[in-house]
Amino acid sequence: MALIAASLSVSFLAIAFLYWIGRICVNYIHYERTRKQFGCPPLKRYPNWDPVFGVDYVYAMFKALKENRFFDFQKQTYFSRGSKCWSAIFMGNRMVYSSEPENMKALSTSHANSFAVEPIRIGNGAITPFQGRGVSSSDGPHWQYSRNLVKPYFDRAGFANLGRLQKHVDRLLSKIPTDGSTVDMQPLFQRWFLDTSTDFLFGETMNSLDNPERGWPYRDMITVMRGLRLRLQLSSFVFLHRDKEWFAACKRIHRFLDSYIEGAYRQLEQEKLTEKPATYADGELRDDFLWTIARHVPDKLELRTQLTGVWIPSNETTSILMSNTIYALARHPEVVEKLRKEIIDYGDKPLTFEGLRSMNYLRWTVNESHRIYPVSLQTVRYCTKDTTLPTGGGPSGTSPIFCFKGDIVHCNRYLMHRDPDLWGPDAEEFRPERWEHARPMWNFVPFGGGPRICPAHVMVDTECMYAVVRVLKKFQGIEKRDDEPYTPVMRVGPSNKHGCKVAFVPA
Repeated sequence: MALIAASLSVSFLAIAFLYWIGRICVNYIHYERTRKQFGCPPLKRYPNWDPVFGVDYVYAMFKALKENRFFDFQKQTYFSRGSKCWSAIFMGNRMVYSSEPENMKALSTSHANSFAVEPIRIGNGAITPFQGRGVSSSDGPHWQYSRNLVKPYFDRAGFANLGRLQKHVDRLLSKIPTDGSTVDMQPLFQRWFLDTSTDFLFGETMNSLDNPERGWPYRDMITVMRGLRLRLQLSSFVFLHRDKEWFAACKRIHRFLDSYIEGAYRQLEQEKLTEKPATYADGELRDDFLWTIARHVPDKLELRTQLTGVWIPSNETTSILMSNTIYALARHPEVVEKLRKEIIDYGDKPLTFEGLRSMNYLRWTVNESHRIYPVSLQTVRYCTKDTTLPTGGGPSGTSPIFCFKGDIVHCNRYLMHRDPDLWGPDAEEFRPERWEHARPMWNFVPFGGGPRICPAHVMVDTECMYAVVRVLKKFQGIEKRDDEPYTPVMRVGPSNKHGCKVAFVPA
């Protein structure tokens, strides 16, 4: 009996293996036939020795991530293909890679209906232990509903939050040494962002700058984002992720958000009973993001999903942008000098949104920080139907490229922003002056583009510009205090492994 059972097991496995191989062959034939029907030449390919799961490519990528050289890995893989568009097998999925602006434009606008995010974020369970279908993880009518819910707040907040920002920047400035001693600004900016985001989004700041022990949600979010990045990469193999600490951090963040949500619902009930508008402790009318959408979302789980949909993509964006900008300024005193002159020329006028936008060199500096040190690396979409993207194929690299239903397309903003063909031979250099004549369209998309552009992009840039002005009003110089190169550690986005160690020279 044991011999028969073993024989049957072997036979079953053999049949399953042959069926699996047969499906791969049929899929490949269908792919090639459809590609030719669309009139697209074959894409250059990563030389996978494992053409089924791409284990060799998976190993190479995860090794680069572990060694904190993912940016260099990106450059090398593109350079080795000799093309700005190519394909590879990764975890059994066909990946299509592009650093062409026209493909980014098509993916985000004219061809957007052929691509989606839900299958690679929600459908495979990659982010569902932490977040449901929100503005950054859904498609179609549900995405439109989420977008309509959150966008009005950020349109308004980007222009109207500067007075509210002042107290947080005051606290930040109070933590910067004035005696020329070294300070790592990266953790300060991280705590500063926790304070501003909890104030603006939830109506009550954690004040972790004054109370570092209250910074635990930020540390948990780092754990959450690191796990999310891994789960998104594992794709259909996400079941292999069994990190207990990650699941525990998700639960702690859920409880943290739920406490704000329950408080908002209680205030809504009180508002109905008293017929008086809800206020903060100082008597000001409540107008934070949670309060703005809570009255439209009566379900607690759905409301938490909408909050995490905003908090995940923005969690490090502002703090990383500010840290990267200070990092760059410490290495370019000539830029600090020009910025200081522009800020002094602005005078003692109130710092308004319009006032910040009027400082051209300030805008150029923040743009250049985005370009050289990205806060987000690439736009990734799942192909929902056979289609093409405009360019990158063929020997000349100008033919359309074919995207097969089920392909996962990566538009690499990091490489696009450093492409000498787009930015000139000094593309790797930090030089804000280039923006005097630059007219970027789809070759500069730090927040993505099209209808799915980050809803908080105006607010992020405004907060960074405001903080830079306040810092350079108080200090006339910024000195670097380490010679370590910028070394990105990948979570959902990159953060400098070595921090931002500098010293400030009082004005």
